[in-house]
Amino acid sequence: MNKSNDILKRLELLHPKKIDLSLNRLRNLLRKLGNPHLKLPPVIHVAGTNGKGSVISYLRSIYEKNGLNVHTYTSPHLIKFNERIRINSRLVNNKYLSSLLEECEDKNNGQSITFFEITTAAAFLAFSRIDSDLVLLETGLGGKYDATNIIQSSLCSIITPISMDHMNFLGTDLLKIASEKIGILKKKSIIVLSKQKKSVRQLIRNEVKKKKALLFEEGINWKIVKVLKNSFILDFCGNDFEFEKPSLYGNHQIENVSTALASILAIKKFKLQMKKINLGIKSTIWPGRMQNLKGGKLKKIIGKNFDIWLDGGHNIHASEILFTEIDKWKKSKIILILGMVSGKDPVKFLKKIVNKISLLILLPIDDHQYIHPYKIKESLNKSLKDFKEIETCVNINEALKLIYARFKKGKVLICGSLYLAGQVLKNDGFKIN
Repeated sequence: MNKSNDILKRLELLHPKKIDLSLNRLRNLLRKLGNPHLKLPPVIHVAGTNGKGSVISYLRSIYEKNGLNVHTYTSPHLIKFNERIRINSRLVNNKYLSSLLEECEDKNNGQSITFFEITTAAAFLAFSRIDSDLVLLETGLGGKYDATNIIQSSLCSIITPISMDHMNFLGTDLLKIASEKIGILKKKSIIVLSKQKKSVRQLIRNEVKKKKALLFEEGINWKIVKVLKNSFILDFCGNDFEFEKPSLYGNHQIENVSTALASILAIKKFKLQMKKINLGIKSTIWPGRMQNLKGGKLKKIIGKNFDIWLDGGHNIHASEILFTEIDKWKKSKIILILGMVSGKDPVKFLKKIVNKISLLILLPIDDHQYIHPYKIKESLNKSLKDFKEIETCVNINEALKLIYARFKKGKVLICGSLYLAGQVLKNDGFKIN
């Protein structure tokens, strides 16, 4: 019996997933817990729409390979909740997680609070009690009113590319979304800015001036100047550094790792060795992001003539990245398997890539509010009339059997949701350590 799972299920039932953009509930709970958020090691705080998780994974791997102790808080998890909280690089164990959650639940005493808020409090409690060199902190949704932004200071704030996502909570205007995301910027701290649209850049520059912070902006203070066969050159403040290419698949990962490296070079707090930085880049693992599923249970269903790729991308920016990658697969039959949670726009997501695929298979997503496959099919039939090859299946195993029966070989891409990615990894027998 996993006690922590029972507590998590109870917290989900007691505190619905409805998001109320306010930090007062969390502030009250943290006060009762002794304000652990004010007793953290130096924090690197990451917000944005795409690439947050990858950037944090690179940072964690690079710092760890250089001998530093690192706490990490990310979301959502793929297979089990423990993935969200890493204490000095190790997933929080069930026993300690249970004690943290019980303590938070006891101090909260039945007061209204969201699942994300109370679990963030549990993470801060752990991070404040166990010594470490730094904390890597990923925002959950926005920035300004995100539970992670209860912290009062940070060593560095990183803003990854901002695009349209979570419009039902953050607004339908890009600058409104950006205004929420940059709410994490702190006074007199270091700010590292990834590639952004012009209007977003200007908004951030204005905010940085108000905060009297130090800005390191992509394209101005740092940029990728050359991509070679096995390495790339990053110009940082007029100095060129050559780094090895990451093992994670896709050209966009060079941009993600460059953001991480720019922040490392900007911070200067920790003495790192170039050899160990490159070792960290090469050994970074981030499941569910253009991940090739090679040796698991799913590959046995479909056989050696098919490649299975998994990506948690679910917004327009992610679909543009997928378009770039599958454009390289021109000689192969491409079968897309898609599942999306409520609030997403499958038509906009698929519009650019749908003409490149031979078959679209739609799936439900377990344990989450999802867009019913028949609703997606109906929307696509109205909006993308040229595309008729759409099937629905009840799960990934059935989808792969359908593909095997219909095609001799090809490439299978599963995408549309990180929750779907987690479901697929679980079915594949994948373990996250």
